[in-house]
Amino acid sequence: MPDIAIDPAVLWQRRLKRRAAVAIPAAALVALLVWALARPAAGPAVRQSDLWVSTVARGPLPIVVSAAGAFRPIEQRWITAASPGVVEEVKVSPGDRVEPDTVLAVLSNPAVLSELAQAKANLASAEAERASLHAQLTNQMLTLQGELASDEAQAETAAERQRAESSLVADHIVSMLEYSSTRLQASEYARLAKLAKQRITAFRESMAAQDQAAAAKVAALRAVLENSQQRVQALSVAAGMQGVVQDVAVHAGQTLSLGGGIARVASVKELKATLQVPGSEAGEVAIGQSVTLQLATDTAQNLRGRVIRVSPAVSNGSVDVDVMPQGSLPPDVRPNLAVSGDIHIADIRQATYIQRPAYAGPESRMTLYRLVDDGRAAVPVHVRFGAASNQYIQVLDGLGPGDRVIVSDTSGFAGEPRVTVR
Repeated sequence: MPDIAIDPAVLWQRRLKRRAAVAIPAAALVALLVWALARPAAGPAVRQSDLWVSTVARGPLPIVVSAAGAFRPIEQRWITAASPGVVEEVKVSPGDRVEPDTVLAVLSNPAVLSELAQAKANLASAEAERASLHAQLTNQMLTLQGELASDEAQAETAAERQRAESSLVADHIVSMLEYSSTRLQASEYARLAKLAKQRITAFRESMAAQDQAAAAKVAALRAVLENSQQRVQALSVAAGMQGVVQDVAVHAGQTLSLGGGIARVASVKELKATLQVPGSEAGEVAIGQSVTLQLATDTAQNLRGRVIRVSPAVSNGSVDVDVMPQGSLPPDVRPNLAVSGDIHIADIRQATYIQRPAYAGPESRMTLYRLVDDGRAAVPVHVRFGAASNQYIQVLDGLGPGDRVIVSDTSGFAGEPRVTVR
């Protein structure tokens, strides 16, 4: 069969077709590789229903710290035994309301009763001794006064006789010897009367001193008796204040020493709310800040209050903050009643803020995931926070109004450069 010559133009077209058949797939393969290398990695995928997403907003931001706690009495005390003894009877239970004269427990102590009887006997004996001494001294005083009266009478008689004989001496009716004897008697009786007066004065002073000593002895024994009576009365232990019994620490038959605790009583006249503020937020709480209290009662009433004390120590991760309610408390508020409170720290007039992410603290930095591609993916962004409230936190850098970020826990994909959101 003879060879047929092919037109060169046809050969050229055939070569072009063969080259195109090879070049087009190669180009497509290169383009596909370039696109695959250029596109961002898809990373892990999460369901949008499992995420908590917040949109960055701009506007006023009240800074509020929320905490739970309970009402505590401002005044409470342990009632203790003022006298040792054995508990005979406990008359109250926790929750009972008491008055100052309400008996909490009755104790018995035979030694205290014996001391009271002995104190009564000693006082009666001292009073009898004082009365006897007074009678004896009075009798001696009467004797001295009788002696004084006799001496004064004799002195007066001698003086009258001397005056009578003085006019008879010149007429020689009375001898000079008799007159001199009369004059000496008058002088002697006068001296004896003066001494009797001095003895009475001295005895009166002695009598007052002895009576004062006897009175002091009686007063001392009366004080001993009063103390014994108080110890006996103390066997019936009274509350000493108006309030509610919080705890009873004794039982019948128990032996108590002096100062042993019997019951804890709390006053219900004034109550304060003690809130347990997380230690990470307590640094912004200060005395004088206003507080809104939510009561856990049937009335569901809110109260206003002020911070009156911030504990300097952290206990179990929280700081105790005492709040004094303003106004009268509802009648159903009692010690240990649960309460929650919002402490108003500050009000920022214009702030960029989001809902507070998990584990985000005030004045901190954190990596969040911002939604991109119409919410189909999320990429990490570094955010600097400012003041924090219980629900919101101020954004100082890293986000702008309108940005949508994941504020729920992102530990499952932390460190990934991109997350797919389904």
